[in-house]
Amino acid sequence: MFQVLKNSEVYNNKPLVYGFFEEQSSVFVNKEINQEIIDLFNQDLIEKKLGSVNKIYTLNKMDNSIVYLVSLGKLSTYNLRQLEKALVKVNYKLGSELNINIASFLGKLSEKDVVKTLVNAIGNYNYVFDELLTKKFNNDLTINLIIDEQLDLDASINEGFNLAVAMSNVKDLVNRPYNHLSAADLAEYATNLVDSFDNNKVSIKVYDKKEIEAFGMHSYLAVNKGSTAEPKLIHVKYNGGKGEYIGLVGKGVMFDTGGYSLKTNMLNMKDDMAGSATVLGVLEAVVKNNLPINLQVIICATDNRINGEALLPDDVITAMNKMTIEIKSTDAEGRLTLADGVCFAQKEGCKEVIDVATLTGAVVVALGEDITGLFGNENSLIKNLLDASEQANEEFWHMPINDGIREQVRDSKVADLTNSTGRLMGASSGAAFIEAFIEEGTKWLHLDIAGTAFSTSPKVGQFYGATAASVKTLYLYLKNKNA
Repeated sequence: MFQVLKNSEVYNNKPLVYGFFEEQSSVFVNKEINQEIIDLFNQDLIEKKLGSVNKIYTLNKMDNSIVYLVSLGKLSTYNLRQLEKALVKVNYKLGSELNINIASFLGKLSEKDVVKTLVNAIGNYNYVFDELLTKKFNNDLTINLIIDEQLDLDASINEGFNLAVAMSNVKDLVNRPYNHLSAADLAEYATNLVDSFDNNKVSIKVYDKKEIEAFGMHSYLAVNKGSTAEPKLIHVKYNGGKGEYIGLVGKGVMFDTGGYSLKTNMLNMKDDMAGSATVLGVLEAVVKNNLPINLQVIICATDNRINGEALLPDDVITAMNKMTIEIKSTDAEGRLTLADGVCFAQKEGCKEVIDVATLTGAVVVALGEDITGLFGNENSLIKNLLDASEQANEEFWHMPINDGIREQVRDSKVADLTNSTGRLMGASSGAAFIEAFIEEGTKWLHLDIAGTAFSTSPKVGQFYGATAASVKTLYLYLKNKNA
């Protein structure tokens, strides 16, 4: 459990966490140990590299038994991104309860921004996934924020905390294997999440296979043909403000075998539903922080498995908008679900649609595992999302869709579209395929998180597996609409 308390003074003996900058020659924590700390600095025994944590025992000279001096890097370059990097080792491993002196982390930043970033970052770095282990991690952590009581920082604390919890929930979803998270399980999770809001602005409807068939969503249903588990169409509405609905469409392929275009390696394909987890996480942060927007979340949940009824290469299927699709590869299945997902979002009145998907291995080849691929049909939206990603300390890169790529997606001899154009320009052709289902007048963004959603080689401070990539960026993008 992660919790945050606010105290003007701390009267316990738990560790005290102080920030300092490389330019400093000492840190003045308490008059009883200041000289000892000065001596440590003078003897170059304090590590000043960004993110370094120096442990100092106070030997009963002050109430706190331990002081942790955390290097914030250079003051001359200090910003919120640098602050987040400085906090990667500040988690339960330092103790189950930590007292954090906020003033020491400010530099030239505002108290509100520092508190929000600090709470969110520590919550993020305190994450573990142990629900399937018999021996659990003890990562319970309480952080006491030492703050001037004259400052009204409750809203900032709550916002950072709510976002941290939402990101942890996203990671839990993505880390669960298929036998612990089917389409039905995801629908149940979404229903319970909406019920937990206790907010009459939020409603949910989960559609079964017969209802999905009635909508004419045969592109989505084609992916489900080889499965014994029914698909679930999850539709959440949040009426939090004025203006038109923004639609978040998350890819919900609960496990991807590749179908008859069988993958040679399908390890970690449990993460192919990371787009659906992401949009549910964004929804959670938006609702808990009462953003004044109107939002819809759409998830076409299914797995992609093989039996005698499964989708075959050369099949031609018909999407919700009546466009026909030639199947070149059954492993290009996510775009088939998203095609009907964005059609459904537009039918429900969304004039801006953002889809989030672990769509292509090609985006990983192009950008690696640290950068999310971004596509869209309006430059102002793309700029706004890139600005939000800077705020969120997440990296995005604007990727192209040109007429030549669009022509190749429409190059089928037997249908309106082909679902695969081969290995070349794969990320762009996948985006171009989804774009074909965006109606004139609809603003659209596509986030390909195939490289960033899951890490088998986690960075310092990051737990193995799911990363909750793009949750914070999308939350800030939506928040900035009313800034």
